[in-house]
Amino acid sequence: MTLTQCSLDVGIQDDYKKFWFTVPGKIVGKGRPRFTTFKVFDKVKNKYVTRVKVYTPQTTVDYEQKIAMCYRKTTSYQSDKALRVKIFAYREIPKSTTKKLRGWLLDKTFLCTVKPDIDNIIKVVLDALNDVAYYDDIQVCELVIIREFAENECLKICLEEIGERKPK
Repeated sequence: MTLTQCSLDVGIQDDYKKFWFTVPGKIVGKGRPRFTTFKVFDKVKNKYVTRVKVYTPQTTVDYEQKIAMCYRKTTSYQSDKALRVKIFAYREIPKSTTKKLRGWLLDKTFLCTVKPDIDNIIKVVLDALNDVAYYDDIQVCELVIIREFAENECLKICLEEIGERKPK
């Protein structure tokens, strides 16, 4: 058993489902919400008032749709059970890296401490799978995330049912 596998497969029932899928390409973390202001005429006050609109950046929306699409290519199953999510974020080594440093990065002499932040990777994945792989990310009870360097950048995600939810 490798360090990454830990002992997280203990206690899984045979009828619980487990899905792996890959999201190829550049990893995009969850972007901060953006704000825009606009004026609108208020008939009650008989004057223009300023309103604020909050929106998610388009790069985040596009990446969330890509994650959902990659999951749908694997299965259309939507879980109603408690879940464990494992996220493996493989960041590509820059082309300008020397062969010596590339070797050190691949054998984990130096760990992956580059953007996007690990919490933003978690947020984009869990939000993308809402109403796709599960009804709400409140179902996620256990979370494992590992970020490391690799030859090709991608996300590998595993969703495992690990138990029943409390009845409403």
